[in-house]
Amino acid sequence: METKKTLTTEQLEDAQRLKALYESKKKALGVTQYTIADDLGITQGAVGHYLNGRNALNVDVASGFARILQVSISEFSPSIAAKVASQAESLSGDTLEYAGRLRDGIIPVVGDAVLGMDGLIDMVEFHAGWLRFYSSDPKAYAVRVRGDSMWPRMQSGEFVVIEPGTKVHPGDEVFVRTKDGHNMIKIMNMTREGDYQFVSVNSEHKPITIPADEVVKLHFVSGIIKATRFISLEETHRVDLFGGPANMP
Repeated sequence: METKKTLTTEQLEDAQRLKALYESKKKALGVTQYTIADDLGITQGAVGHYLNGRNALNVDVASGFARILQVSISEFSPSIAAKVASQAESLSGDTLEYAGRLRDGIIPVVGDAVLGMDGLIDMVEFHAGWLRFYSSDPKAYAVRVRGDSMWPRMQSGEFVVIEPGTKVHPGDEVFVRTKDGHNMIKIMNMTREGDYQFVSVNSEHKPITIPADEVVKLHFVSGIIKATRFISLEETHRVDLFGGPANMP
């Protein structure tokens, strides 16, 4: 019979810090072990094992807890945060030295945005990897651009960083999703009637006016990032960054 591996002192301390954060924030955020389990795609028992130090955290699970509890990974696991940041630096070719409290420096890449000639986007959603980019928005995510219809503003293979929690103002670049499932990356303006008017960064595409109640997502685009900052799942697995196989929700 295989004996379960005992957690290290560091892993146990990570679990203790995570549980303390969970206990202090669960009421304000309206989360329970069951809602966390549903969000992460695991069982409530597994959530309890992570919180109580029976199972060691890996970077995927740690990232999920950080997003849900609206904290940085380094607040409960400095070692995981340091490993992720260190690997991200080595992949990018940069040489930076970290001292003191680490900021989260990676956000998830949630799929590909295939740019169409009409200015619309076909979204192919999957967990593609990570982007080395700091965002103060705990719900920030990135998509990879495929196609050249927004050239030279966005080039195929680059990444668009999107911040759902950042307030949008007229003139901002935004990711838009409508009720009928259309996706766009546009510049947002408002009409006098209160409708949204979206202007393309590509002058060949005409402005589009959409009633406000037809828009289901209007997320701030905070940056366009080069592919050198991308960390694929294959790369993280190859260097054993997670200390085991990853199970992204």
